[in-house]
Amino acid sequence: MKRLVLIILSIATAFALLAKPPKLNVESLFDGRFNSNKSVTISIYKNNGYFYRGITVKNNPDIIKKIANAIEKDIPRASNYSDYQGSDSQYTSLQIINNGETIYIGLQRDRYGGAFFFIQGKEKAFK
Repeated sequence: MKRLVLIILSIATAFALLAKPPKLNVESLFDGRFNSNKSVTISIYKNNGYFYRGITVKNNPDIIKKIANAIEKDIPRASNYSDYQGSDSQYTSLQIINNGETIYIGLQRDRYGGAFFFIQGKEKAFK
């Protein structure tokens, strides 16, 4: 009987661990710190079970560096990572699996001092 209880508790614990929120570093970028900054535009959409957040930055290399640093910290959790450098832009993308769903993260930086960052996926991936 004790063995059966132990097995059930182990299975319940495993499911609880699988259902943890991802707690990504990039999610902290939406804590309100950029809300009053005129060089930043923030977009947040929730529709039909999908969640999208984006930040557009114009002429603010400090904020772009903060975004890039947050992405860098999340790279070890990525199931897929790519970084592409072209003549006038750089693009970084990550895919992170959580709760059986994929979270897509991307950052496009241009040579003119602008950037576009996004994080998106099914709502289940963020729970």
